[in-house]
Amino acid sequence: HAPWFRVYRYTSATTTRELFRVTETGDVYIDQGFHGYAWDYADMLPVAGSARELEPGDVLVISKSQDFAVELSRNSFDTSVIGIYSTKPGFLGGSGLSTQIVNGVPVAMAGVVPCKVSAENGPIQRGDLLTTSSTPGYAMRAGENPAPGTVMGKAMGELKEGTGTINVLVTLQ
Repeated sequence: HAPWFRVYRYTSATTTRELFRVTETGDVYIDQGFHGYAWDYADMLPVAGSARELEPGDVLVISKSQDFAVELSRNSFDTSVIGIYSTKPGFLGGSGLSTQIVNGVPVAMAGVVPCKVSAENGPIQRGDLLTTSSTPGYAMRAGENPAPGTVMGKAMGELKEGTGTINVLVTLQ
């Protein structure tokens, strides 16, 4: 049994219950779950180039020029799609003090997140599968039978024409 650094307990007249503990090595244990107002899981990832050129809602791909980095999507049906620049992640992995990434962005890899979309491959309906578009940083309707590895999510909103932002359930396929 490891020595505990911090233990948080709930005590009533009849019971004492351990709710939360952090070990001296930094491991965290919790009796229930974490609850937040955001809807997505994201990892903080380095950006190839400058993170200042990206905006929340941008569709991102694995960098073609740098290991362990992301960049703005630029091609339709890109199999290197990795996620969406999260506006406010509910859980952010890779952001600890010892591994803080200076030139990075939170990349949503699961959950619901606002995403820039384009109707360049037809109007987007709720439930449509989405992929990268030729408009940099935007998703589009994937259509029938998209190639494996090109789907990045499902539309939870609609876009009849042009470009806009809708909520997307990130489901990399």
